[in-house]
Amino acid sequence: MFANEVIRDIRSRVAATTGIDLPYAIDIKKAESGLHVRLAGGSALIEAENENALARGFFLLTRCVREGKDALDVTQTRRVATSGMMADCSRGAVMTVASVKRYIDQLASLGMNMLMLYTEDTYEVPEYPRLGYLRGRYTQAELRELDDYAASIGVELIPCIQALGHMKQFLQWAENGVLRDQPDVLLCGDEKTYEFIEACVRSMRACMRTKRIHIGMDEAHGVGLGRYLARNGMADRFEILHNHVCRVTEICERYGFRPIMWSDMYFRLGSKTNNYYDTESRIPQEIIDRIPEIDLCYWDYYHTDEATYDAMLERHEAMGRTCFAGGIWTWWGFLPQVERTRRTMLPAMRVCARRGVDMVFATLWGDDGAETDIFLSSGLLPYFSETCWQGPDCPEEEIILCGELVSGIPHEVQEAFAKLYPEDLDTPTGKNLIWCDPLFPLLHGMKDSMEDAIARADEALAVLGKYDTPECRYAACVFEVVRAKAEILCGLRERYLTGDRAWLAALADEKMPALAEKYEALRWAHRLLWARDNKRPGWEVLALRYGAVMGRLADAAQEIREYLAGDIPAIEALEETPMSPPRYTVYASLISPAAATWTV
Repeated sequence: MFANEVIRDIRSRVAATTGIDLPYAIDIKKAESGLHVRLAGGSALIEAENENALARGFFLLTRCVREGKDALDVTQTRRVATSGMMADCSRGAVMTVASVKRYIDQLASLGMNMLMLYTEDTYEVPEYPRLGYLRGRYTQAELRELDDYAASIGVELIPCIQALGHMKQFLQWAENGVLRDQPDVLLCGDEKTYEFIEACVRSMRACMRTKRIHIGMDEAHGVGLGRYLARNGMADRFEILHNHVCRVTEICERYGFRPIMWSDMYFRLGSKTNNYYDTESRIPQEIIDRIPEIDLCYWDYYHTDEATYDAMLERHEAMGRTCFAGGIWTWWGFLPQVERTRRTMLPAMRVCARRGVDMVFATLWGDDGAETDIFLSSGLLPYFSETCWQGPDCPEEEIILCGELVSGIPHEVQEAFAKLYPEDLDTPTGKNLIWCDPLFPLLHGMKDSMEDAIARADEALAVLGKYDTPECRYAACVFEVVRAKAEILCGLRERYLTGDRAWLAALADEKMPALAEKYEALRWAHRLLWARDNKRPGWEVLALRYGAVMGRLADAAQEIREYLAGDIPAIEALEETPMSPPRYTVYASLISPAAATWTV
């Protein structure tokens, strides 16, 4: 049986998540497995296997209230044992403890039972004070508090660290140079490296009760080719990776953890093109046979066909225990990429449910500054939860209804967010327009047209204007900036080359100052969400970007005035014949070719 205080706590947390208090008496019983919910005659029954299923039971009854239904009789079982999400707390945005708790309640309401906080360096390791220095790291006390909170509603909090690559933030400090192979990669085979990794694992063991730990090890490009090569000479890179994995696994086992590892380095080293998804990649059987007791995590949020996911999962399963990490696309800036998430994750989750994969989770990366607030994408979590509970044939309408209720974001608003991106093209139009230089033709040849971006912004603003919430006000500011910037870029170079001095004067004296005001409104709306959901460190990067783009607008306007006054003979950036856009549309590449290697 569930204790009364547990029932009251879970019921209140689902009510806080959905904004709906259930208006009738509910009989609660413990089930051997799964979940059964019945509503009839003004009273309800929930039979649940554990606290997590109980939270989903309350959520299903809440859906009845929201949808005006007075009857329900449904039985569900988990097709996937563990489903959850991974929040990126390493690219600037470190969620506050209160925000993580809010997110845990959203997950539990959907019957999702796992959360990972992706912390490359944003957690406390007492022996290494530079780890997470000025980065908003979690203290051990904070992680213990979150672990207790998650466990009380049946959510497993799993530590997620890096034990090979993605360690640039930590390795930048001079005293950590002894641990460095490449700027982003730890030095394999060195005892000081394993002392550091053991301290990290020991710290996480002091905070969390789970028996699982994610040790990362993805995208460690150039492993063995930096200081390792200088010290040891050329070595078999499979052997370097294998020996390192074995050492880290042994450390994890000593502290009662079974490690999970991203699988791509095995597949990359087996590919002649270093391509994770290379169908010709060949991993020697002797390497496979020597993989230690570790779960290999297949990550993929790119493919739109079930066949690719099915084939990759089959290859992974031949190598041992497998889990799957998909993606809710939050890493292309400012708003979630709704359509690409839908197109990639519907087929992925259908395959996972059919194959009975043991664990699936959504990754919500924050690449290039974590510009997208994590709660803007909560409505997309049911793309993971509903297939796990309702099976591979779960209708998308069910996903949409669950998403609206758990996030509080209407579906038409979620669809408005999607207008930041062209539906059938994979390009971060909104980010491109917000950060790009007003004079340099760095978006020339972009797949998306300025006219289409303006039309989509108008459609989005027509929807967002109906809602007065912090999320909608912020999104409206995003589209106001995108629209105004696209209008300027639409005719800028042509007007300059044809000598339209009146248009250029209006641009400098009216349009650019007006755009700067829109940037100021966006900055404050963005800051409001950040302050609500994240620790303060990390915002300084975005504050610098906003300051830079507004300062550059004023500077560009002055350059135009100087040209019109005859003080300079030409606007040199507009004299250049435009070429194709940069390969990677990250902040630095959008402001100047000279800044292509900047990290701010």
